[in-house]
Amino acid sequence: MLYNPSKTGPAIVVGDACVDITISLKEFLGGSETEMTQRKRPVAAGGGTSANSAVALSKLGVPTAFMGTIGRDYGGRFMLRDLESAGVDTRYTIVNPELNTVLVFAFIQESGERVLYGFPKEDVSYAELDLGSVDLDGVRSARWFHSSGMNYINEGSICENLPLLYKAAFEAGVPTSLDLNIRYARPEDVPENVRRAIMATIPYCTFLLGSAKDEFYSLCPREDWRDSARAFVAEGRTVIARVGKDGALAIAPDGTEIEEKPFDTPVVNTTGAGDAFNAGFIAGALRGLSLRDCVVWGNAVASYKVGGNGSRHTPNEQQLREFLLPFGVKI
Repeated sequence: MLYNPSKTGPAIVVGDACVDITISLKEFLGGSETEMTQRKRPVAAGGGTSANSAVALSKLGVPTAFMGTIGRDYGGRFMLRDLESAGVDTRYTIVNPELNTVLVFAFIQESGERVLYGFPKEDVSYAELDLGSVDLDGVRSARWFHSSGMNYINEGSICENLPLLYKAAFEAGVPTSLDLNIRYARPEDVPENVRRAIMATIPYCTFLLGSAKDEFYSLCPREDWRDSARAFVAEGRTVIARVGKDGALAIAPDGTEIEEKPFDTPVVNTTGAGDAFNAGFIAGALRGLSLRDCVVWGNAVASYKVGGNGSRHTPNEQQLREFLLPFGVKI
């Protein structure tokens, strides 16, 4: 597995941090008076695609720092406490009192699938990343550098500056990964500024992850989604295409393809499953595991996550061992 053991800084995860407010539609809609008194209340918890991966990485024993912008508001204060309580280093976290930390309402359907709504929509903190506030030496000494295309959805300085940080990390020999996470299924739906930012980042990615049948397809439409994913493989760049309940496909630069199924667990809530997969994959890579074993780790952490509520239902290393034991998998 390709990584640089000479780098001694923390893994740095860059981008969005927000507060997830989870609402169960089954509990929220309809029902008798008795059922109404027994309904689950909405739950507030730390969220954001990048912050989720940072916390999940930290729980797996990887020294991890979060780099991104939050407001000096309720959401920002909540997120600082949340990250620090999970052992995530916040030295690179930027607080801007003029911006808003987003609240994401996650409406959970009976199937476990979710519908998301973010608020407020204006002056969103995670869309901004001031290069003058970034420790470039820290970026160059990181043991890993990761972010999410979700950060490009809202126009802001992060669209121009995050690709520059990828370039700095990549050229310093830091392994880098990007989860596309743009959530557009059709090519015509991808805004030009989002496409431009993604394409400016990809050349500096050691690993490119994303949803197989929509995100890779939306950026490179092919009749077979596998061909869409294959189009992004290059010398020094491995592609990992997630296929939900069907697991994941990893494609190495030499053309080797590895498919691994997820672990069979009841689905409670899929929010943050991709973020959890990213953390499991990166944690495996930083342990020097093979590409196949890294995919197994990603699937395992994601499978554990969907079995519980909230985007932060991810395991520590001991919990991951116990989860895998019934499947005959040892780590």
